[in-house]
Amino acid sequence: MSEIAFLFPGQGSQSIGMARELAAYPAALELFKKASRDLALDLFELCLNGPEEILSQDLNAQIAVHVTNCAYAQEISQMNITPRMAAGFSLGIFSTLVAARSLSFEQGLEGVRIAAEKMSEEGKFYQGAMAAIIGLPEKEVQAVCQEVGRVFVASINNYQQVIISGEEEAAEKAIHLCVQRGALLARRLPIGWAIHTPLMERASRAFAQEVKDWPIRPPRFPVLSYLKAEFLQTPEEIKRELSAQFSQPNCWHKVLKRMVAEGVNTFIEVGPGNVLSQMVRWVSRSARTFTAEEILQKGKP
Repeated sequence: MSEIAFLFPGQGSQSIGMARELAAYPAALELFKKASRDLALDLFELCLNGPEEILSQDLNAQIAVHVTNCAYAQEISQMNITPRMAAGFSLGIFSTLVAARSLSFEQGLEGVRIAAEKMSEEGKFYQGAMAAIIGLPEKEVQAVCQEVGRVFVASINNYQQVIISGEEEAAEKAIHLCVQRGALLARRLPIGWAIHTPLMERASRAFAQEVKDWPIRPPRFPVLSYLKAEFLQTPEEIKRELSAQFSQPNCWHKVLKRMVAEGVNTFIEVGPGNVLSQMVRWVSRSARTFTAEEILQKGKP
């Protein structure tokens, strides 16, 4: 029997054509229309045809991925596929909570917008940058970050991939040092903020003030914190997760390990691309993985 987990991607999974499979679904297109009214641009057209430089702008990318996630989740739910549990990578937590009905679609959209606004305000003080370091152990990457300063380990994706985040100049120095010390690859990510670092502490506090009175419902299926790999059960826990995520590192590798330990054997990446599906292979070689596009094309896993 399939024990299914939903994985919701975050910023960085955007690409031209990312919503093409959703063009045949009127309800999905309606979600893009709702978001377009707030952005004052045609979001579906942007996801379909770009241009890349506009899609990759931080706010546009975050909203594009979030809405695409929600649209896929909506259509997959119509196929009577219910997950045993779910988790969202970075700002994918908003679309996870929308799919779990803890947040309304409008709340999720507003949350992504507020998050971008607060991080953008921090970005006025410095230019941020993120990078993937591949093939260098976490301890060695941590040592490089401490040596350089103002750059931090932001995410442990798997045994071979660590994400660093911080001020741009510091991140560039860290990239150079990691390569010198044996990293197989070190590459910048298309993100201009120092997300998941102490540099975003003020953004976390500001966001917490914005959502302190939000009505939040318990999730209809279990949702794992991507900061602690523990289940989020109460509205208070969810608010803390949403607020703390800007300034704390995530532990995605632990999330996937927890899911496998809980009996999950099938993972569906509910959003654009297959970045998270590829990470599953580092945790379980026997697990089955599917993209949202594959599910809409082929049906239940």
